[in-house]
Amino acid sequence: MTKHTDFLKRGYAVLAGRIDDTDLAALRHAADTLIAEPAATDGGNHDINRGADRQFLHKRHEDFPDVARFLFSDRMRAVTGIVLKDPHLFNEQFVVKGPRTGASFAWHQDGAYVPFDHTPYLSVWIALDDTTLDNGALSCLPRDLTTQAHIDPHRWDDVGKEKVGYDGPDRGEALPCPAGTMVIFSSLTLHRSGANITDRPRRAYLAQYSDGSILDPSTGNPRNFAKPLS
Repeated sequence: MTKHTDFLKRGYAVLAGRIDDTDLAALRHAADTLIAEPAATDGGNHDINRGADRQFLHKRHEDFPDVARFLFSDRMRAVTGIVLKDPHLFNEQFVVKGPRTGASFAWHQDGAYVPFDHTPYLSVWIALDDTTLDNGALSCLPRDLTTQAHIDPHRWDDVGKEKVGYDGPDRGEALPCPAGTMVIFSSLTLHRSGANITDRPRRAYLAQYSDGSILDPSTGNPRNFAKPLS
């Protein structure tokens, strides 16, 4: 298992092994069910969906008992325990890049999408299909979280429908991986994903966990979810 100190020095880690076939099948089933529903927008200030090219299908785990079980499983408690002392489910979503025209996603930090100061959280990205450089593999920029524990300036790109936190020459580390692989990274870690130019969709699942609740200071309510794993 990845050590906490190793994670802090790089800001991300590819976990050894893969989720079991039962959990992978449950996540794929939920993804395909949501893909078949009528298209919906984010409903927030920034809608990052791009139709069939790039879909974010989020906050639906309660509709799929097997997905909910996985999110609060011993496996996820072990994974989040690498980084967090009091893990709470913060958010979850499927990310689907359509075949041939699946849009890339620019370099960004997940924390840049939270519009107020907050404690950094953990993103757990799971490949539901074999991911390659041709279908939109994840890439991360190493970041020493002990010295770079901040959110960088981001700009909104109207064309890409996304926030951009870096557009320099560093290409980071591409992380092609087989289905079932888990990649964990901090909400402070810059990451991106490429376009899908293959003939099949590229599906992934993103579960995000905070250390305790993340509360909106304007309302005192949780930003998304605030469900403890323990």
